[in-house]
Amino acid sequence: MLTVGYTRLRYNAPRNLAIWLGQLASALSYQACQDRSACMTIETMIDIFVPPIITIMGRLGIMLLLCLLASCSGPRLASDERQITKDFAVARSPVLSRDGAVVAFAASFDGHSNPQIWVRRVDGSAPPLQLTNDASQNYDPEFSPDGKMVYFTSTRAPEGIYRVPVSGGAAKLVIENAYAAKISPDGKTLLYGTGGKLYRRAIEGGPAAEALPTIENSYAPVWSPDGARILAAAKNRDEREPEWWIAQAADGAPRKTSLASGLRNQGFNLVLANAWLPGDWIVFSGRQGETQTLWKVQMGPDGQIAGNAIRATGDAEGDYGASFAAGKLVFARTRVDMNFWALPLDPSGEYLTGPPEPLTSSSARKGEESAAGPKLLYSAENGDRFSLVLKDGGKEKILRDGFFSVLAPDGSRYAYGEGTKDRLKVSIKSLRWWAFWSSALCENCGMPRGFSPDGKKLLLWSDSPPVHHLDMLDLATRKVNRIVWAGEDLSGPRLSPDGRWVSFVSKVGEHKWQTFVAPVSQEKLLGSREWVPVTPVSDSFHFAFWSARGDLLYILTAHGGSGNLRWLEAQKLDADTKRPIGGAVPVHEFDDMLVPGMDPVWNTISVAGNRIILELGGVSTNVWIKSIRKE
Repeated sequence: MLTVGYTRLRYNAPRNLAIWLGQLASALSYQACQDRSACMTIETMIDIFVPPIITIMGRLGIMLLLCLLASCSGPRLASDERQITKDFAVARSPVLSRDGAVVAFAASFDGHSNPQIWVRRVDGSAPPLQLTNDASQNYDPEFSPDGKMVYFTSTRAPEGIYRVPVSGGAAKLVIENAYAAKISPDGKTLLYGTGGKLYRRAIEGGPAAEALPTIENSYAPVWSPDGARILAAAKNRDEREPEWWIAQAADGAPRKTSLASGLRNQGFNLVLANAWLPGDWIVFSGRQGETQTLWKVQMGPDGQIAGNAIRATGDAEGDYGASFAAGKLVFARTRVDMNFWALPLDPSGEYLTGPPEPLTSSSARKGEESAAGPKLLYSAENGDRFSLVLKDGGKEKILRDGFFSVLAPDGSRYAYGEGTKDRLKVSIKSLRWWAFWSSALCENCGMPRGFSPDGKKLLLWSDSPPVHHLDMLDLATRKVNRIVWAGEDLSGPRLSPDGRWVSFVSKVGEHKWQTFVAPVSQEKLLGSREWVPVTPVSDSFHFAFWSARGDLLYILTAHGGSGNLRWLEAQKLDADTKRPIGGAVPVHEFDDMLVPGMDPVWNTISVAGNRIILELGGVSTNVWIKSIRKE
């Protein structure tokens, strides 16, 4: 099994969106509050704060995480899972009609931060129908008992709960300054939140009563299947952690359970009830460590946990916001998939001729890539290891276990390293059908980062202190010549198309980086006096790489110290000295929903002809459905 052996946290935060959802939930204070803004449901918070979260996601690289699983007990539930939305940037807050035939959800398109209410048939027999279309935030839908109306929360003026016909039409205000409507299974009672407390009233109107009158803060309610009880999270100001309480739908004293505390004892640091299933199974959004997904636990008659929590859905991270009806569970599933994309360039290399084009589409974690003509060599997670994958046109082939690799300019062979990044054995192997063996090039080498244009030499990068250095390996003689060294970090080395220069990013101070180029033709030890500065000193880490003709150096960078590598720029260079000519010109700004990977070891960028090839992370949240039945 390959050992990557690299701490990938210097320039990137975790890419696991479940972590961000969990952090968002934990940041939400459930202290007793005086106004609605401090007492939003988790779905409300996610709807409002997803745009900045997605911006943060622009900083993400790849982080390998193991999911924490709770031990399993109790009856297993047989199920299937199917995605039922796909055309939205974000689709969440799903809820089923009573017959399970239609789902309502809140969704937004690319570039829009205000979700709207949509409905669609679960069987996909008709396209989605948009019920709201305005500049406000619209979320937390709920079907009327007959399925003809959809209740929802809106930030329009006046804010509150509205309802709209499921076939479309004008929305009407139901309750001002209220949020998160939940209708009882018998369709007679409307449960909602306002001012940090839960209230219930007849669905037709009339006076409202507190569901938990002795509790200062209550939220996240779910109805029991028979509609006789309400389960909700609640706490008073002097209590450290919330607990789940059971209130009667009619009159009756509320009862405190020990479900939430029992789940905390099982290792959960966040629990939010989502749905109450037959047999007193509670589906909840639970976080263990940094991983959050949907779980279920059975409640005993005494309000205590009847066994350990078990997973409610098939994904170990990123599931939340479940709703149950007619033997079906709908939920939101967030994924962050890193894939390789091509940016098509015009002949000058300074402009894109179209949007990014996908080259791969699998959810497997990926790493280094290199390109030669139509061939793309990259690493990808393959079970419990990483393997090298060759994509040639429409065909993909796994070559071997490995991670560090680079493709020769003519695409006929590749170099690869085995071991940790600071103690690699580098070998070379032909891609011809008759070649079976690899040839060792060197032991304890740096990481292979590029062939010379004639394919006779290999650029190696050593990223281990105290001396960081770049070397050139002669493939015929196996002789290694050091060409660049520094006491600080050197990263992202790239050979120019003519092989006479190398570009790299160097750390030049605390949280300061700068791009340089240096000559390599003389193959002697170089110091900083022979480095040519190309960019100003920046407070953001960035990538630098050559254009196909070598007359430009592309810079993938952030603006304003945000750490978000969204901006691709091109810097013209003097043909002889490689000194910058004028200022950098903008080439492309990446959308928040499709952001570049940014780890200097894990992520590489190639220029092949009129294309820039790089890894982009696509964030998506969609509605999924599964059937639940006892085995």
